[in-house]
Amino acid sequence: MTKFLKIAAVLCVFFVPFKNFGQQKQVNASSVISYLLAHQKENGAFGPNNKEYSDLAWNYPAIHALKILGATIPREKEAFENGNKSWMEMNPWKNGPWYWSFYQKAQLYKIYGITDTDFEEGVKFNQDWTIQFKPRRGYLETRKYPEGLFFDIPSLWHMLGAVYLLDGNILNKQYVEDYLKNRQAENGAFVDDVTDTPTPTNAETNLIITSDVVLTLKGLGSKIPNAAKCIQWLQACQTDSGGFGYSPDCKESSNQADVWYTWAAIRALKALGAEPKNTKKCMEWLNSLQNYDGGFGDMPGWKSRIYSSYYAVSAFNDLTGNATLAIVSKQREQHMKVIPEGKYSIFEAHHKSPSGGEGMIDSIVAMKLNLIGVKSKEKDVNLNKGISPLVAKVREYAEKKGYPLEVLEFPENYSHNLIWPNGQKADHVSNFLIPPKLSSSEGQIYKKAFETGQAGLTWDNFRREVIHPIKNLKTGTLFYPEMDYTIVNAYRVYDEGLNGGDGYNAVPGAHFGNIDWVRHFPYKERWEGVLPIVADGDAHANIVKWRKNLLQFRNVYIADSYHFKDYIDASLHGRSVCVIHMPSGAIRYYGSNEAVAYLKKHLKEWQWWKDDKN
Repeated sequence: MTKFLKIAAVLCVFFVPFKNFGQQKQVNASSVISYLLAHQKENGAFGPNNKEYSDLAWNYPAIHALKILGATIPREKEAFENGNKSWMEMNPWKNGPWYWSFYQKAQLYKIYGITDTDFEEGVKFNQDWTIQFKPRRGYLETRKYPEGLFFDIPSLWHMLGAVYLLDGNILNKQYVEDYLKNRQAENGAFVDDVTDTPTPTNAETNLIITSDVVLTLKGLGSKIPNAAKCIQWLQACQTDSGGFGYSPDCKESSNQADVWYTWAAIRALKALGAEPKNTKKCMEWLNSLQNYDGGFGDMPGWKSRIYSSYYAVSAFNDLTGNATLAIVSKQREQHMKVIPEGKYSIFEAHHKSPSGGEGMIDSIVAMKLNLIGVKSKEKDVNLNKGISPLVAKVREYAEKKGYPLEVLEFPENYSHNLIWPNGQKADHVSNFLIPPKLSSSEGQIYKKAFETGQAGLTWDNFRREVIHPIKNLKTGTLFYPEMDYTIVNAYRVYDEGLNGGDGYNAVPGAHFGNIDWVRHFPYKERWEGVLPIVADGDAHANIVKWRKNLLQFRNVYIADSYHFKDYIDASLHGRSVCVIHMPSGAIRYYGSNEAVAYLKKHLKEWQWWKDDKN
């Protein structure tokens, strides 16, 4: 503790500003508490900023962080009663981050000391468990943990982490130990290899996977093999900034210091009886994440959110035993971007809308849409031109009628597939608007990339040989997966699309059926404001039968014109918002703060639904 107090004193000096710039204020641990409490909803549970809903994914991290900071939680009983289930569990949905949610739920029950009730269907306290690996088939993550089944190392840790909290008993510990030890590389770290014959290499070792393995084995009471090497590798993940990336050697753009990686590294090192190579610099970096609103972002300069604030608070606590003191007082300036009035107009886009003829176009215009990507069949697209005869015909019709509407090709590319870094085969990974009017040479680039996407490439080759060339056609386009499969995966494939990188440069945030994919897959909120969150209609019927879905959500963009190039420009520069009009009447906005504020101010100019209340 004496060492920690000395570090804290140095940090206080480090964060004293030399001069004031604009509107500033002091932020500290009390500011984090205020930030988190501001997210408590009417029902007592916690939810994301500027959204009306609450559930486990936001309630657990808010409550845990507040407990660490010793804060009083108003209506604490209601917070548990109305926030102890995930969105999938409440509805229910087949697919979703079930294992991650299972662990969070067990954590929440542990915080509240609740042990005198059945946990959920198929899961009880003090239960015996037989654990077994079962490969994931397809893009669905289903609720198989009551059967003791896992499909990768994160699902194993989240399942067993929950079991430990529920005082469960693992009957086949040796099986789990063998599975994990077979995935340790020579450098002491671990890989998430889901193939039948794992071949762990140093190049594929990952911090999150290694942390999950360490915590799993510690929970079993097992020894960590090659512990000294593992510690050295974890410490080597610390970057010059003080935070941790996911690998000490990987040169990919996604390997940046992030609060999740830093939190996971500190937990694993603590479990191994070690600490970061430079604790002082790690604390400086964590403190640098605190924003004017009191919360913490995922990276320096990123907006605050509940989960990144929890990671920071928990990391401080693991490092020092006193997060309140570790979060030093510092001045922060308010940074507010504003979209200027009178410079742009507001338009509306819909991805993968129904195909059809002239009547479809007339209906689309009547719905106030300005840009559509028609979901066509791959076989109908002329690969040399990047457009099907039907879409070319209705595009010409819209132009002839003088409609303010851009009609584009948007095949779902069901034939595209790839292999994720952990060996998982994946489909539903290739969604993009084809830029209009491709030249002959551009058509050949599109054709080659499209055909290459069918070859089952590794992720690294897929992004270089498929995503990169298509994203760079003409003025660019948006390229995203329908399913990103896991949280570990998502961090990598979207972060590699930041700042013009070769990864995905958009995140699916709305979809027919369960409508709000950010609520369904809560980790997606991390990219709000740094990558466009997009609504994907994924039409499965004609314009008449699909009309209700077309009226549920849109990509509303603030641009010079409705044309494709201006839509892409708006999307890549924080001026496009995924807007969902919920059946309840609530309006959910997913986009940059400045774009959301602009759309709220000009709601009557673009609102596509009839609602006297608005």
